[in-house]
Amino acid sequence: MKAELVRGTSGYRAPGAAVVAAIILVVLGLAVALLGSSHEGPVICPFRAVTGFSCPTCGLMRTTDALLHGRFGEAVRTNPFDAFFLIIVVPAGAVFWFLNLTFGLAVRISLGRSERAAFWWVVVAVVMANWVYVLVTQL
Repeated sequence: MKAELVRGTSGYRAPGAAVVAAIILVVLGLAVALLGSSHEGPVICPFRAVTGFSCPTCGLMRTTDALLHGRFGEAVRTNPFDAFFLIIVVPAGAVFWFLNLTFGLAVRISLGRSERAAFWWVVVAVVMANWVYVLVTQL
């Protein structure tokens, strides 16, 4: 694996749908933070509505609510993958995006064929393990 910080000439380009989704998520997060949330209500997850089972990211709104109110333990217990994503990945992505827009810097990671395969196997294993955890704890 090779990781390097490079100076690019063009910024990251986010697809329009990604920008709209990000804006919607930020607005929903602010609404949860300002209005509070209730754990009772309709099932808005299409996977759960059809199958009756939790999806791998079930609990995202409860995790977000817990994080926004400083209840980190509750957030991790609700859905560890969602908590990790919101605590680590989202801020890191925001920092990388800011560095790219402000200073033209980008992180370039090069993986060999076997490293790429191993990476995806690990991702799938982590998501599946998290899904089992969610299914067991939310039944």
